[in-house]
Amino acid sequence: MKRETQNILLVLLGGALLKIALNGTYLRYVKPGQQAWLIAAGAIMVVIAFVSITRDVITARKPDQVAAIDDHDHGHGIQSHSTWLLILPVLAVFLAPPALGEDAVNRAAGRTPPPPSEEYSFPALPAGDVIDQRVMDFVERAAWDKAGTLNDRNIRLTGFIAHNDNSTYLARLAIGCCAADAYPVKVKLDGQGLGTLVSDTWVKAVVRYQPGTSTKESRHVPTVTVTDVQSVPEPPDPYEY
Repeated sequence: MKRETQNILLVLLGGALLKIALNGTYLRYVKPGQQAWLIAAGAIMVVIAFVSITRDVITARKPDQVAAIDDHDHGHGIQSHSTWLLILPVLAVFLAPPALGEDAVNRAAGRTPPPPSEEYSFPALPAGDVIDQRVMDFVERAAWDKAGTLNDRNIRLTGFIAHNDNSTYLARLAIGCCAADAYPVKVKLDGQGLGTLVSDTWVKAVVRYQPGTSTKESRHVPTVTVTDVQSVPEPPDPYEY
């Protein structure tokens, strides 16, 4: 591969990293704290590419060095084929695959968040008719809080719909570092007409926990009674941490 092509690919890869870091698309792949690293990596790639291009342009203006450059490129052409692999992450970024959804939840159906080393001491929930909570916080409280603070409380959860067999779930994917280590946190929905909800549709659901349903046998997936459900747009950051 010629040096010009290598430099162009480096510009594209660095530009792709900058693009997703600045427009927020990077949240489909990594945690928010990684944004600065993506910007730095993309900027370094672009700078290196432009330095290399500038050097080649200056060198090309010197006739006595053109032959040496050509000989160098011909001599190492066989070893540079792997450089074409740089196009793969560029294509992946520009094609912008959607965030993980129902398929990832069902494929990881046997995996649950690890239990705590000791019982959590959960603070009382704030006052109010409806309380907003993350799905992860709700699942942890349902599993490990022995004080029953979720009992008889209306909780609003935001997540996407996932169907498995004859059951319907509201789910989120939690990540530790990036989408590669994502695992599902979910609640089983109980109510009328849930089978008509479209898979991967994002919703806000007001639910009530059914005490005693988050057990080892259920893999700590609590069952909730749905009192209201409304479709919402996918949030900019689809994951929980």
